[in-house]
Amino acid sequence: MGLRGNAVAEDAPIRPDDLVARVQAFYDRTTDYKASFRQVVTTAHPARTFTRSGTVYFKRPGMMRWDYKVPDEVYYVSDGDVLWSYEVEEGVAYRLDLGGSELAYALRFLSGSARLKDDFTPAVGTPAASGRVPLALTPRTPQGNFKMVTLFVDPKTGETGETQVVDPQGNVSRVSFDGPSFKPLPRDGFTFKPPEGVRVQDVGPR
Repeated sequence: MGLRGNAVAEDAPIRPDDLVARVQAFYDRTTDYKASFRQVVTTAHPARTFTRSGTVYFKRPGMMRWDYKVPDEVYYVSDGDVLWSYEVEEGVAYRLDLGGSELAYALRFLSGSARLKDDFTPAVGTPAASGRVPLALTPRTPQGNFKMVTLFVDPKTGETGETQVVDPQGNVSRVSFDGPSFKPLPRDGFTFKPPEGVRVQDVGPR
């Protein structure tokens, strides 16, 4: 009876609200995060797939940095107020003020500062072979730059090992994280100063 009861408890379906709470709790107590990442992007028109990789860093509140190394060297750096996109080969740095933009809403999720239960309607999918459970998040307020976010979550800890973002055009970006570290990160790593000779272009809120 005891073994049977434990099996039933372990196999019981996970409620979306419970999984959201577990994810929220994990990132509420995570102040710093660093990991290697691999991004696979599948575009709808034209139909093609390409892969990028590098290192990602997050620091609360709202700071993030994505250092792409393969196949091209590109940096996305945000202190929570301004997002810089620096394309090394092109010699151009784009600057976006995040205040009031739809992109800022999406970045709140990526930087772990979103309140998931307030911002998204959740649904739970079938667990993957890895044991991670897909948590599909549809924004309660329609967004212009993404339609759905899916987190692939460790149901015991609430940690996200992969994310998938679908935009309104049907393009899919899937990012997997490897070798996460939670050691404190210096704040100055989330500031960006364009190198000498780099052209700076301001991008207005979308």
